[in-house]
Amino acid sequence: MTITFVQAILLGFFCGFAKCCMPYTPGAFMYNTVIFNAVIVGAVMGNMQQAMMIGATIQLIYLGVIAAGGNQPSDPCLAAYIAIPIAIASNLNTNAAIALAVPVALLGVQISNLVYLWNGFFAEKADSKAEDGDTSGIFTWGVMIPGIIRWAVFGVLVFLALYFGSGTMKQILNSIPNWLSNGLTAMGACLPAVGFAIIANLIGKKKYIPFFLAGFFLVQYSKMGTMPLLLIGLFLVFLYLTFTKNEYLRTVDEEDDDEEEEDEQNEELTPSTQMLTNKDLLKAWTKWWVFAEVGHSFERMQAPMFASAMAGPLHKFYPKKEDKPKLIEALKRHMTFFNTEAHWGGGPILGLSLAMEEKKSQSYDAIPGETIVNLKTGLMGPLAGIGDTISWSTLMYLFIGLFLPLAKKGNPLGGIGPIVCLSVICFAIGYILTKKCYTYGYSFAENMLRSGLVNVIIAGASILGLFMMGGLTSTYVTVNTPLKIVTGTYSTSVQSIFDSILPGILPLIVVSLLWKMLSKDRNYFKATIITTLISLALGCLGIIA
Repeated sequence: MTITFVQAILLGFFCGFAKCCMPYTPGAFMYNTVIFNAVIVGAVMGNMQQAMMIGATIQLIYLGVIAAGGNQPSDPCLAAYIAIPIAIASNLNTNAAIALAVPVALLGVQISNLVYLWNGFFAEKADSKAEDGDTSGIFTWGVMIPGIIRWAVFGVLVFLALYFGSGTMKQILNSIPNWLSNGLTAMGACLPAVGFAIIANLIGKKKYIPFFLAGFFLVQYSKMGTMPLLLIGLFLVFLYLTFTKNEYLRTVDEEDDDEEEEDEQNEELTPSTQMLTNKDLLKAWTKWWVFAEVGHSFERMQAPMFASAMAGPLHKFYPKKEDKPKLIEALKRHMTFFNTEAHWGGGPILGLSLAMEEKKSQSYDAIPGETIVNLKTGLMGPLAGIGDTISWSTLMYLFIGLFLPLAKKGNPLGGIGPIVCLSVICFAIGYILTKKCYTYGYSFAENMLRSGLVNVIIAGASILGLFMMGGLTSTYVTVNTPLKIVTGTYSTSVQSIFDSILPGILPLIVVSLLWKMLSKDRNYFKATIITTLISLALGCLGIIA
């Protein structure tokens, strides 16, 4: 089978769109994962079952990959759009697809970095539009043009690689000798351990490690599926938080003079007359949610997209011609460097910025412009930490884990289910936070940060995530040894000895070593390369399989 011109064009088109990260939640899902992209590849290639099975296997390598702060350690999206189609067209097994996916994913990161670098030029062009009060110009230069170029770069790259390079790649992969094929098999068995170790390291604390082990051995001994595992995990989380919630809840000392003074200041920041309707808030939030990452650059990160989301309400705050200088000043404020997680960070900061800009428009000297900028800057980091932990490190991979068995069987629901669940939940969270922070001002955002409720949510999500990752590790990290002990009258496999001591000991050792490595140095690239080289060498020597 060959990849046709039309198929190469379509796959390039969809890859370019996915790399634009638009809308934010499903876009970031496609940007950081393989599994939904496999659905698209399967539809274009006309072989959904094989695409999903290969995609599910490749996905295991990239569990834990998130673009925190805009920095992505590897590029699962590009790997999906190149490795899966070539594997289908060449009738390759999953191990060969993994061998192709790893270098492609690492190359994709460097291309993304170049895109982020030159997007800074367009951010500066958007600055000139802000100087003129031209909000449509900000959107055009700061969002749309960078997005179109980003789309074109990856679209053309994928088209060229698939249409002109698939035949050569097929010949190379089909000429692999048996000993190297054994090495690739071992590599395919070990590499998923990197993903599980990364996600466990991201969401896990040392005191939660027993939950990972509980999930691992529960599945190892019972071979239960993901839904029963989830139900047991939820029950364990409920029990744990019931008896330990006081560790996470914080009490606020109402007699603290400094806090009382701060609360009084915060009340002053809350608008007395709110001008924006729920429709206005929904529109602003939706615009931010759709375009939050499209024009991302190293120079400004998400600033042009945030300014674009603020544009509509700012026009409502400053409707008169004589107010244009104030509108320009506000636009320039929001074109300064800004970067956060778009749901838990962007939602509250958007709502708070709207509230403060509205108050400033009503009493212009009451709030210095620097105050608005400083509050945005102060909140974006802590709130991003909450969002990255809950939305991307935990919820996304929890949903992937739940639907992964369907994907492994070739069912497209395995890729569709996670992206739908995550998008619905996170869109609702972001809008609610936007509305609450607009209504109640800074006090709501501050209380959310200080509240023990956030700590409880993070703790519960971390425990459930680790428990599920333990069970999935037991299922999908399949490393074993083919070595045998042979004497004159006796022969037994080393693997059977390991199984009699502790089932799953080799996968557990691999994940534990990687977990320890990543706890000292969170270098995904280094962990991937070391695992690839060692597992490939041991597989070629016939020590592991």
